Amino acid sequence: MSEKRLKGIAALVGIVLLVVITGGAFLGSKASADDLQTTAERALASAGLDGVRVTFDGREATLSGGSADELGRAQRIVEDIHGVRWADVDDAATLDRPDTTPTLELRHTGAGITISGTVPDADAAAGIKARVAEDFAVPVTGDLTIDPAVGGAPWIAQLPDVFGDIVGVKKLGLTIDGSGTLELSGSIESRAGADDVRRLVARAAPDLTIDERLEIRPGSLSAADARVLNAATVYFASGSASLRARSKGVLDLVADALSRNPGISIQAGAHAGPRDPAAGELLAMARVAAVKAYLVRAGISPARVSTRTFASDSRTLNPWTKQFRRVDFVVNGA
Repeated sequence: MSEKRLKGIAALVGIVLLVVITGGAFLGSKASADDLQTTAERALASAGLDGVRVTFDGREATLSGGSADELGRAQRIVEDIHGVRWADVDDAATLDRPDTTPTLELRHTGAGITISGTVPDADAAAGIKARVAEDFAVPVTGDLTIDPAVGGAPWIAQLPDVFGDIVGVKKLGLTIDGSGTLELSGSIESRAGADDVRRLVARAAPDLTIDERLEIRPGSLSAADARVLNAATVYFASGSASLRARSKGVLDLVADALSRNPGISIQAGAHAGPRDPAAGELLAMARVAAVKAYLVRAGISPARVSTRTFASDSRTLNPWTKQFRRVDFVVNGA
């Protein structure tokens, strides 16, 4: 056989071997990608990340869908799978994904309440709308959008419970826009009333930062009487519900302001510390009852003085501090 023919056969054999090797590598790569795809999908499903999609090109994965937090968790899970070189997040898919944070907006106008926002299910929407209609007792317009892709939040269940406590805010505006902030606006008759509203809303929405923009407008109260009621605070000795002489002087000023303004009423609120919630509640009730009784003896109608107690949920605060031994006042109407 000629040398030329031998060289031709050798070249042909080389080409055949190259095709076989390349094809084997391709098939091996395809089999590896399929195996990794199955393994990754199972791992994500086990972690509760079914909404995250994973695709493979060889041993490199691309992730899409889900929230930013879910994609971050999925990326760590997939990259820990043996045989995966790396996992990238599809930035374009992330940018195109709709907002998944619940929102709410309430606006109290002269005509009633307008409501809008997005919540995850029909029960959440019905609960919010029912409490708005019941507690504000005015016509409600607008509606809430239901989007199953929207995540949950503690305020969805808890915030409606305080609607009845904030009805006294005139021109109320309450906005949760998904940025982690709850904006509260409107006007109220006293600083104590504003502090009361802020405290209640903050407790009902612990996952949000409260941006309180309430204006203090005493209505028909004179500036002097408004200062008296806004500043009036009665302090008690630790463990006692007995009025001190200094406290009686403060209550005399409150009674005089109420006598000059027969069209207004007040709420007296007692604050109890966190050391023993049950005992603290009883002591707070006794203190606020003593305050109301003094005002009634001073000639103020009992119907004009409502009472309330506040207990701290925090176990880290000093239970003996003055803030837990006080009664202050909210002007309800003017």
